[in-house]
Amino acid sequence: MTPLSLKGLRGGEELVAAVRSALYHRLGEAFGFPADELLEAVASGRFLSELLAEAAALPFELPIEGETRAALAGGGGLEQDYIRLFEVGPGRPPCPLYEGSHRDGRMKIMEELVRFFEHFGLQPDPGDQPDHLCAELEFMHYLAFKEAAALSRPGPAGAFRLAQRDFLARHLCRWLPRLRLRLETLEPPPFYRALAAVAEAFAAADLASLKRSRAKPDTELVSLPD
Repeated sequence: MTPLSLKGLRGGEELVAAVRSALYHRLGEAFGFPADELLEAVASGRFLSELLAEAAALPFELPIEGETRAALAGGGGLEQDYIRLFEVGPGRPPCPLYEGSHRDGRMKIMEELVRFFEHFGLQPDPGDQPDHLCAELEFMHYLAFKEAAALSRPGPAGAFRLAQRDFLARHLCRWLPRLRLRLETLEPPPFYRALAAVAEAFAAADLASLKRSRAKPDTELVSLPD
């Protein structure tokens, strides 16, 4: 999906939803195999500058300072590091980008993910796994995109907001900390170390923000096995 343009938005909740959508999309692309466009954006500083511009419009702060800022502005040799960390290894990669590799009960996790996706008319492409980090980040991008679109006219914006809260609580916020901790044991390049930290912080802060908005209580969330 093409990221929602931030130009011409009325501000307030509509702008915040659009910015959140753009950030999830940016993170999803950054955790994919580093294509030439990403490499150019990182090397030129455009990746960092656009990330900072989006983060500045959020209703909460992200820790993008000091070493993190420097790491996101330089990323030579990312292709080899991506393969080493996320794609090859004896039996499985050293740091898989699959939720079910960091939590027990992968089949149950994937079944719930598919139900989430299908509820909103989506399904993974053939050969793709629903618990891949890129798929989960892109799903959050989609939900926030739909929320922003609904806020621009009468529509079910609240339902999309509730879905985002539930999805973060049940999935991304439960395994991104584990992904980051695993990655840090593998001598990752500064770019991926910083990217994992930003993704974890963004998901946690976003969930906290959604909890402060109109949302159902935690007791209504369905737990999956750790």
